[in-house]
Amino acid sequence: MSFVRSGPRILIVETKEEQLFRAYIKAQFDQVELSEKVKNFEDIITVMNHHQTLIVIADNAKENIQNFDVSNSIIINDSAQSFLMRTINCGASSHVNYVRRAPRIIVMKVIGNIENMLGEIADDFRASIEPTKSVITSHSEGTVILLTRGNINKKLAFSDFYHKAVYTTEHFSETINNLDHHALKYINRSTENKDWFNLTIIIKDQFEDYKTHYDRLIYILDCLGAGMVLKEGWSEESSRFFSGSVGGGYKLTLYTYMEPLEIKKALFSLEYMENGERIADFDLYYKKKKIHWDELKIKGINTKENLSDHYRQELYKSLDEEDILYLRSLEDYIFASR
Repeated sequence: MSFVRSGPRILIVETKEEQLFRAYIKAQFDQVELSEKVKNFEDIITVMNHHQTLIVIADNAKENIQNFDVSNSIIINDSAQSFLMRTINCGASSHVNYVRRAPRIIVMKVIGNIENMLGEIADDFRASIEPTKSVITSHSEGTVILLTRGNINKKLAFSDFYHKAVYTTEHFSETINNLDHHALKYINRSTENKDWFNLTIIIKDQFEDYKTHYDRLIYILDCLGAGMVLKEGWSEESSRFFSGSVGGGYKLTLYTYMEPLEIKKALFSLEYMENGERIADFDLYYKKKKIHWDELKIKGINTKENLSDHYRQELYKSLDEEDILYLRSLEDYIFASR
């Protein structure tokens, strides 16, 4: 699970010949078509992912953006660095009077008390706390830290960000490296030092397709924002399917804020395919004690297959459609390979 990542890049460009500049971008870059629903800066950020670059055409690029106009905005599916290099190499820099970066954006995952985390970060970076809606357009340099409870590995709507953000004049690289390095410190303080759980997960498969099961597991844990894998590797003992050996299989140590039973529900949902075929075993241990599937029993659900399907449907409620399709594609591969 990631706690920190960069946000989309924003370039403010003052052009000499706007139409020639627009024609150049259209010819050289893959642009994102903006729908009529995109009406303001917040909407622009919502439709972007962190690999894209927003180019804002301004009358005076040296000034902060006072009145944002969507019609002056172009999103390209490329990095700001690539845009600048290609513009120079293609000789298109003659279309540009002046270009600058808007403040760089960092997106950070919050688990506990968001106000506590906001204050801790602001204090550590001698930064200011400002409204999220205006902080990016109010500055011509520096770094903005946006906080969210959402899954930062996915595209986030502007409404997913907390209404207050942190602004610092510190360099982007130093800021994101520090936040990444000290992420656990901020999380522990924001959760008021609430205990996290060290869980052991052991993957077992009689066909020994550990990689695909590992990929499924990590993908789902990441989608759930379940925590982080601190350690992984082959266990001390070799094991066959359902051997009962604590040491057998491929072992991971998960550091999570989620209750062990909640993790077990997600794991159990992955043991069976939607057609009821069992394809793996995900053993879960907490403090060396195995958490058994029968601790998940629900009245009226009498078979393990149906119970697994019940928890799979619960899992799907936390996933986007593309996540469900990806999970099914992995399981189709498993089914076809047997």
